[in-house]
Amino acid sequence: MNFKEEAPKINPPWTQREELNAALLRRWLKAGWEANDSSLVDEHFHPECIISGLAPEVIEGLDEMRVTHRAMCARLQHRTATIQFLLMRGDQFSAAMEFEGRQRDANLDVAMEVCCFGTMRNGLIYRAHNIIDYTGLYAKLGLLDLGKLAEHFG
Repeated sequence: MNFKEEAPKINPPWTQREELNAALLRRWLKAGWEANDSSLVDEHFHPECIISGLAPEVIEGLDEMRVTHRAMCARLQHRTATIQFLLMRGDQFSAAMEFEGRQRDANLDVAMEVCCFGTMRNGLIYRAHNIIDYTGLYAKLGLLDLGKLAEHFG
């Protein structure tokens, strides 16, 4: 995995807790997706986590997060991740990222733009909401009827 971060200088500087929270988020993006090891979910997510926007349903708890992570990793291989920005204030975070990889079923190179915001609890990801450009991904994979969308939305 090719992980990089394109972050501006932080002003005011982060507190020690914010630095630790940011390090955990970065580690999840790198190790969680690179290692393709769903056991890493337990090291990064709070046992009572609630994650939305990643899948059609809200993900609640470590078991559901492990299943979702496993399913996503099974479809996208040779992943790269770039953090465009990561903001931390206390236990609150916001990030913009891009994921690239090869979609296994279609054997096509794809990219997904992702924005995420949420809350940490006890040094773990507790709540997160993801806003993902699935429309661009599905169009590239030929899963959208672009003519129908153009007819409907103009």
